[in-house]
Amino acid sequence: MKPIAIILAIGFIYSVFYFITGFGIPCPFRSATGLYCPGCGISRMFVNMLKLDFPAAFSSNCAVFCALPFFAAGVVRHYYRYIRYGEKELSRTENVLIIILIAVMLLFAVIRNIFPIDILVP
Repeated sequence: MKPIAIILAIGFIYSVFYFITGFGIPCPFRSATGLYCPGCGISRMFVNMLKLDFPAAFSSNCAVFCALPFFAAGVVRHYYRYIRYGEKELSRTENVLIIILIAVMLLFAVIRNIFPIDILVP
């Protein structure tokens, strides 16, 4: 629980910094290759979510925006099982879903670089 709280705190602080200054950390993958990674646009997505501008958040990174509720539900479910039953290991279903999520994100990265459609480009 502590690592997730630390990651959320760092993400929140970074989002507030980005919101105030407009200065974001450039994507190292994009800087090196000129291609969009699956995560390009996440900073803008979270800042737009903090502003409650969900259409802009969706257009910043539609794949992560759509996957976020499922990821959050999985994290809540996993911590519930840990607190209630003491289970630390991910279930087989959770492992399969993580693999599917990784595959979808990689496919999204390939598609957004092949077809520069406005909704796919951050």
